[in-house]
Amino acid sequence: MINTKIAIAIISSLSFIACTYEYGLPEKKVEEVSVIEDITVPSNKVFAHPGLLHSQVDFDRMKTKVDNQVDPWISGYNKMISNSHASATYVMKGPVVTLIRGGGSREEPLADNYSTAMEDAHAAYLTAIRWKITGDVAYANKSIQILNAWAATCTSISGDSNKALGAGIYGYQFANAAEIMRDYSGWNATDLAKFKKWMLDVFYPVNKAFLDTHWNACSTHYWANWDLCNLASMMSIAVLNDDVSMYTYVINYLMKGVGNGQLLKAINHIHPKSANDDIDLGQIQESGRDQGHTLMVIGLLGSIAQMAENQGLDIYGYNDNMILKGAEYVAKYNAARLNVPFKTYTNCANVTHTTAADDAGRSQIRPVWERIYNHYTKGKGISARYVKMAKELGYPEGGSGDLNPNSGGYDDLGFGTLLYSK
Repeated sequence: MINTKIAIAIISSLSFIACTYEYGLPEKKVEEVSVIEDITVPSNKVFAHPGLLHSQVDFDRMKTKVDNQVDPWISGYNKMISNSHASATYVMKGPVVTLIRGGGSREEPLADNYSTAMEDAHAAYLTAIRWKITGDVAYANKSIQILNAWAATCTSISGDSNKALGAGIYGYQFANAAEIMRDYSGWNATDLAKFKKWMLDVFYPVNKAFLDTHWNACSTHYWANWDLCNLASMMSIAVLNDDVSMYTYVINYLMKGVGNGQLLKAINHIHPKSANDDIDLGQIQESGRDQGHTLMVIGLLGSIAQMAENQGLDIYGYNDNMILKGAEYVAKYNAARLNVPFKTYTNCANVTHTTAADDAGRSQIRPVWERIYNHYTKGKGISARYVKMAKELGYPEGGSGDLNPNSGGYDDLGFGTLLYSK
């Protein structure tokens, strides 16, 4: 494990106006240069399980707190179990043979059907969590019923360019459900192996093709969310399959990738804090687009950092906690409804995306704050007033369509009050 650190290199000026102070010439000019240390994956890495969004320690904490009716966990749990996707009697919306996002197009004439995957993936995930907390196998059996059905039926992902979103979003969500269920004795080894292979055969090829080619567009043509959801999917599939090479590709892309999923591009400018801010503010690559997609970036960055954290990699701490700076920027604009600075952004196709943070979709509530708040503020003791405000506005955090019945309501797996409170 190698954690991110910021190395401050003190570099003496090479403009040798001076030799030494004794000769009466100017003192050497000293400059501070920040060097960002990349995160790397050891070639002999051994994966921890369960090791995506939640570890066994996390589940033990949730169970103890819920059993003892302690807040905020019990309020978060009650929020989760009020959602129909957490029920053992949930009725599957799929599976489908061909998962379509970007249908009704030249590439795929048939209509979209991706809502089947987004609802079933959430149901498999929530019933898995409910099994971990209660021990009731009715929830475990519902979860593996969904996972087995999809692995036995779905053979491809289709659509126009948007099929990348289908592979990315539902890829990481299905894999997270399976990672929780992998130690359930009622899920036989053959079915688990079949599910793992399904993720490799159906989701991974689309994830990898998109990140490698960006569908033959220039590298930053697609918004950050497109890269990030595919990176989240590949990271999840890698852990599920104990694939070090695939996992290494994801971490290397976050550090040096050509697209907007590289962390320094997803958070593309750091603004110095003002007197009213606790920390510097990180402008999000999608901030000039609209706020719904900007909030989606915060959710995906938090999910990727959390999944890395459970494998011992400190994406959260990368480049002086830049994910927190990005979250604070978004929370200041959306939750506090205060103005934020904006640096004009132009992509590789020479398209300039507005000169101010776009107001569309401002102040909507998405379940993306508890994970970040609890890691940085509760866990590291870093004040972030706007993230705290956003977290409190949505308390207890929900998800799975209860905040928005459309696809945006399923972009994040949600329910952070139960899942991430410390």
